[in-house]
Amino acid sequence: MTFETAMKMLGTLQRFGSPGAVERVAWILEQFGNPQNQLRFIHVAGTNGKGSTCAMLSSVLREAGYQTGLFVSPYIIEFRERIQVNGEMIPKEAFAALMEQVFPYVEQLQSSGKRMSEFELVTVLAILWFSKQNCDIVVFEVGVGGKKDSTNVISNVLVSVLTSVSMDHTEILGDTIEKIARDKCGIMKPNGTMVVAPCQKDEVMPIVKEEGEKQHNLVIEASMYDVQPLHTDLNGTDFIYQGNLLHLPLIGTHQLINACTVLATLEQLKQKGFPIACQHIKAGLKKVQFPARWEIVNQQPLIIIDGAHNQDGIDMLKASVKQYLPNRKIVAVIGVLRDKDTDYMIHMLSDVFEHVITITPNNPRALDAKTFALRWIACGQQATAAEDVEDAISRAEQLVGKNGVILVCGSLFVAAEAREKIKYHFMEK
Repeated sequence: MTFETAMKMLGTLQRFGSPGAVERVAWILEQFGNPQNQLRFIHVAGTNGKGSTCAMLSSVLREAGYQTGLFVSPYIIEFRERIQVNGEMIPKEAFAALMEQVFPYVEQLQSSGKRMSEFELVTVLAILWFSKQNCDIVVFEVGVGGKKDSTNVISNVLVSVLTSVSMDHTEILGDTIEKIARDKCGIMKPNGTMVVAPCQKDEVMPIVKEEGEKQHNLVIEASMYDVQPLHTDLNGTDFIYQGNLLHLPLIGTHQLINACTVLATLEQLKQKGFPIACQHIKAGLKKVQFPARWEIVNQQPLIIIDGAHNQDGIDMLKASVKQYLPNRKIVAVIGVLRDKDTDYMIHMLSDVFEHVITITPNNPRALDAKTFALRWIACGQQATAAEDVEDAISRAEQLVGKNGVILVCGSLFVAAEAREKIKYHFMEK
C-alpha cells in the first residue's frame, strides 16, 4: 500500500466520532496485543494551550534523552505531523504499512454497524507506531473533550494535564464551563496526578477538585509565582525559573501560562523517577517550535499567523496585539468555520484592525467570505471579501505598506493554508 492510498482510505471515514469511540479503539488495539499498556503517557486535555504545552513537553523530554512520542491535532503543514517520535514525523512507508494492517479491522467493525472515525483510526496508528519505536514517554493530546475521546483508551498515565478551559465544541461537551471542565477531567485516572494550568476561570477549579476527589487524584495547580518574567517581545519571553534564566521563543502572554503548566508537569515527572535537569529544560524551551500560533512568517511587511478561533483564543489574540503591536497599522486576513462564535470575535476585535479582509477557508464547514465581511461591516468595521488567500495577502500588502502588520487569524485551517502561500508569495518577489 502507498501513502497516497492510505490517505484515501482514511478519507473514507467520518471526521467526527460517535458514542463508543474508546471501545472501538480498545477493540482494535486488543487485536495487536494492547500495545498501549506497555507505554507511559502524559495525557493533555483543555480548550486552549494543548498544542503549545505538548510541544514544550516533547522538546524538553527529548533534550533529557528520552525516546519521546508526540501525538497532536490538528496538523498545520502535513498530516504526518500528528504522529512524531523525537521530532520526526512518522515515515510515509510506515504509515502506509500500519494502515494496511489495521484497516481490515476497521472494515470488520463497519460490517457490524460500528462506524469508526478518522481520529479514532489515527489514534490507533499512533499508539502502534510509538510501541514499535519503543518510546519511553508519549505526550498524548486529546482530540475533543476527554472522557469519551478516543485517546482515553490509555491507562498507564504518568501525569494528566489540563490546560486553559473555556467555551468551545459546546455541541459535544456541553453549554457551560462547568460541563466542559467536567468532561475534560474525564482523562483523570484512579490514584493519578493531574496538573492544572494557572489562571483558570472561577468555575473550573471547583469541578477539577471535585473530580479529583472522586478519582483519588493528586491535583497540582501550576502557579505563575514559580516564574519571574523579565522581558517579552516578538522574539519571545525571558524569565527566571528556580534561579535560572530561560528563554521561550513562542510569542504571546498566554505562552508563559503554558510554560508554567509544563514546568509543574516536569516537576511531577521528576518525582516519579524521571531525571530532568535544568539544562534540559533550558535547551528544550529554547528550541521549541509550534507553527501558526503567533508565528512570524515575514518581516517586511510583518506578517503574523495565529490560529485563534474560540473565545479565550480571541481574548489572548487581542491582549497580544495590544502588548506587542501598539500603535501599529494592522490589517487582518480572517476566515472562520460556520460553527464558531463570530459575534464574539467581531465584538472583541472590531477596534483592533484598520481593515478586515475575509476569506473562505478550504473546509466544508467554512463560512462564506462575503457573508463574513458583511457581518464586520454591520458593526462599523471596514471589510472586504477576497477570492482566496493569495488575493487577500496581496490586498493586505497594499493596505499596510512596509511598516504595517498583516495578521492572519480566525481558524487553523486558514493558518495552515496561508503559511505556505505566504512563503511562496514572498519568495517569488
